[in-house]
Amino acid sequence: MTVPLTLAICSNRLPALRAAVTRTLQVIGEDDVLVVVIDQALDPSAEIQFEAALQDARVRVILNDGNLGLSRSRNRAMKEAPTRHMLFVDDDITVSQTVVEELRHVLAGGVHVVGARITADFGSLRRPWFLTSGQLHYLGCHDPGRPASIWGGCFAVDVTEARLLGVTFDECLGRTGTSLASAEDTTFVAQLTGLGAVAHVLQHATVAHLVPERRLRLSYLLRRAYWQGRSEVRRKNAATGLQKEWTRNRPLQLATAPRRTLLALLYTGAVATGTLHEAAQQVAAPYSPQSIEVHP
Repeated sequence: MTVPLTLAICSNRLPALRAAVTRTLQVIGEDDVLVVVIDQALDPSAEIQFEAALQDARVRVILNDGNLGLSRSRNRAMKEAPTRHMLFVDDDITVSQTVVEELRHVLAGGVHVVGARITADFGSLRRPWFLTSGQLHYLGCHDPGRPASIWGGCFAVDVTEARLLGVTFDECLGRTGTSLASAEDTTFVAQLTGLGAVAHVLQHATVAHLVPERRLRLSYLLRRAYWQGRSEVRRKNAATGLQKEWTRNRPLQLATAPRRTLLALLYTGAVATGTLHEAAQQVAAPYSPQSIEVHP
């Protein structure tokens, strides 16, 4: 038994989006649909050029007419889904046809939300010394030494079940503009499973996340850790989130890995800074997507 899929790519990066659409069209079936949500305003000529480049009846393009954020884009994609099941794929993820078919098979068996293991693809780039397996989650990649969980880079959902349970992506979370807010995906999954939805992770099935050079800078990773702290406050999970970040970053044997211990203190300190900053702002003025603070 199999099910048709709506694959969704939500992005505000047009160059990456074109390449992502090309890759995705190579792995979907004839009965599948690809929904492309462009989270930015386009001038008329760019819009015409983009749609002309997608001469495939399976592709549907949705324009947000501005940067409304990843969560709102995901919600819009689910609202427009013509099939019961939707597979979200980030614009920098490469997914194989084998993985798509495995996800499809699990959904057909009655699972409501399913994810795959996301591995880091550095290409020809060298991993810097300040990026250990403990920081891979800041790049949206799973630690190969730990069990994978369902993350937004590549996961599928039973849209009908989500609608019945009244679960959508929290628009106070997820990236908007150049902010690095996150956790809209894990919060969505937690709400679904908390209401009885069945979840599953394909631990052996992997998709590749292409990591660009700009994300291999210490400044980027620390800013990402800072926004992790802010995101944890927004979803009212500050204390648990801070403990989770320390556990992810620290080495298993503190005494035998002094460099990684120092890195754990550095990154967890950035998370704590973001936690305190967001908590202070919440006291001054409750967060709303319309008042998001964007750091260049």
